[in-house]
Amino acid sequence: MTPSDPGQLLDDFSALLANDPGALSTQSDYYVPNLHGTGAEDVVALLDRAIRRSHSDAQLYYFSGQRGTGKSTELRRLEILLNGQAGTRAYIIDALDYIGDTHPIDTLDLLLVIAAAFADRLSQPDALGQDLDPQESPLQRFTHWLGAEVEISGVTLGGVKAEFKKQQQSIVQRLRAFDLSRQERVMAECRQHIGQMAEAVQRRWAAQKIVLMVDSLERLRGIGKEATEMFDRVVKVFDGDMNQLRVPGLHMMYSVPPYLPYLTNIKALVQLFMLASVRVCEPPVKARRQARAGGLDAMRQVVERRCPRWRELLSEAALDRLILTSGGDLRQLLRRLLLDTLDEAAFALERLPLSDKDPILHTVVQRHRVEFESLVVQDEYPLLKGIAEQNALDLRHRDELSTVAHFFDVRAVLNYRNGVDWLDLNPLLWDLIAHWQPQAAGNDRGS
Repeated sequence: MTPSDPGQLLDDFSALLANDPGALSTQSDYYVPNLHGTGAEDVVALLDRAIRRSHSDAQLYYFSGQRGTGKSTELRRLEILLNGQAGTRAYIIDALDYIGDTHPIDTLDLLLVIAAAFADRLSQPDALGQDLDPQESPLQRFTHWLGAEVEISGVTLGGVKAEFKKQQQSIVQRLRAFDLSRQERVMAECRQHIGQMAEAVQRRWAAQKIVLMVDSLERLRGIGKEATEMFDRVVKVFDGDMNQLRVPGLHMMYSVPPYLPYLTNIKALVQLFMLASVRVCEPPVKARRQARAGGLDAMRQVVERRCPRWRELLSEAALDRLILTSGGDLRQLLRRLLLDTLDEAAFALERLPLSDKDPILHTVVQRHRVEFESLVVQDEYPLLKGIAEQNALDLRHRDELSTVAHFFDVRAVLNYRNGVDWLDLNPLLWDLIAHWQPQAAGNDRGS
């Protein structure tokens, strides 16, 4: 990015942000190492250690993080770390390549998606490829089984994804029509096929440990009246049916929605690792909602990697203001606050670099504040105020569970980690909830 004209520099940076690639490779010029901390604060290092020291099969791990925290990027880093170890092979599959994020998930659907995605991944040349004897290939056996048992026609090796997407609705209808005994049999056969694929990997690569990471499941969400049903489905799959998600011979890792560890008891049953938002503020016990130098610097590096000359467009104080407003949410900073600021600045080039007091920043922040405040309703204010004051959840009614899930989904509540996990509201809601007071005792959550 070398243009001398500030208008061209701004346009080029805006275009880069608007076309952000999402999940990054650790080899990407945009990747910032240690963004979330080092040592015990490095969740990927903790996961890597947990997998390395485990010698038993059928291991289960949950990995979570809100959208915008860089979770998929860090999974790619974990994949590289694991594949660099002798005797280990690790693969990432994306569940939402096969189903939509509003798909009414259940355990049978998920196992079928995992088997299909694993078969597709292993058909690639760097895994098993397609040159195996059809009579011996677990991938071929799986595609034949899909046609016979689940009646997915036209499936070819390496082409499961296309057929699965094409026939998704009819597949779901058939699965829902299975009686309980057939559902249990198909789930068992799914796990068996996944296990056979893993055994083929072990033979091909002389590997003792196979790790399968299932990404994007944290993005499952319900819309409107379906939100509560989706919450119930997610809890049943990852809490109630967790033993069904284990596969003999494999270390299975699932990305899960970030509200699960707060609303269920899964942390006592499964090894769970949470990737938090970048800590741009000090923890509440130290200096409540005060800027944290290390967090600001880390987020500045994210911007610097994308545009080394960003200081020609806005001052450091202006960028810090946007960083603090983002709450450490990478997506909110890059794709919304910063991009919108640059779009406004395109019509005020004479004011570059923008100061933190420039009206453009006020306009952009206020616009996003209004949009964000519309994501919550007044009945939810008492619950939000409790989270803001306690930096934790204190639920008094069971029907608040799905409401909190909604908070995490829309990022009204952000999670942080500093030795211990803690919560705070998205900064765009700070003023609204700070100034809200119950009008009468009858409005209080405890009534």
